[in-house]
Amino acid sequence: MKVYALCGASGTGKSYRALRIAHENDIDYIIDDGILIHKNCIVTGVSAKNASTKMEAVKRAIFEDIDNRKNMIKAINDNNVGSILIIGTSWKMINRIKNRLELPDIYKKINMEDIATKEEMEEAKKNRMEKGIHIIPLPTFEVKKHFSGLFTNPIKLLFKDKNSDIKEFEKTLIRPTFSYMGKYYISQKAIRQIVTYEMTKFEDVCQISSIEIKHNKSGIKIDIKVKLKIVEILRQCENIQKKIMDTLENTTLLSVNSINIHVVDIC
Repeated sequence: MKVYALCGASGTGKSYRALRIAHENDIDYIIDDGILIHKNCIVTGVSAKNASTKMEAVKRAIFEDIDNRKNMIKAINDNNVGSILIIGTSWKMINRIKNRLELPDIYKKINMEDIATKEEMEEAKKNRMEKGIHIIPLPTFEVKKHFSGLFTNPIKLLFKDKNSDIKEFEKTLIRPTFSYMGKYYISQKAIRQIVTYEMTKFEDVCQISSIEIKHNKSGIKIDIKVKLKIVEILRQCENIQKKIMDTLENTTLLSVNSINIHVVDIC
């Protein structure tokens, strides 16, 4: 197994550049903030970006928890990992991760200063400090299954492979739960008002019986009971779901796990 390592101070853009490094060096797997990533999917791990405090985030990133550590070692062995990239804020941290996961010596060391200009790193730090935004080298659809936090629009990257074919990769911007910018909270009343307003745009909705909102660690679930006109009910429900989902995610940046439409009556 070849072990690559990318080292740079917090907020300098390591995760932003991780996919390019992996692509250019034919690296199969990435370890970033406590999770193991392979081909746009999370294989295993407990993300540091889902931690409630910065201290807990650090512990997750260096696999302080023995059970998480064992699960990661097992996943690496079971998947016969041929090459892996470890991302860390210091060489001490990277070596600690390497040793705890029982990986071989580092094959290639990469410093952020060697692949990014001072201006680029300063700009990345500025975005981190002003907006509290972190980057995860995964598509948004995958991130939302595992992460809580405040999501923004994904970043799409285009790379050429060895055959000069264009490949597209996606990264996701997230403001984690432990963000030092303070807590981000949208009341159920506000969410309910947005949902109600969007429902009024559909002529076939005769009445809204109830709107129930449930919060969990990864996002929100919404159950809506409605009275509809008996015209293509299934298609109408699908249109309502999509419209509310798009509006909530674009206006509130919350992660919406599901929107369930219950037709309780027809008119």
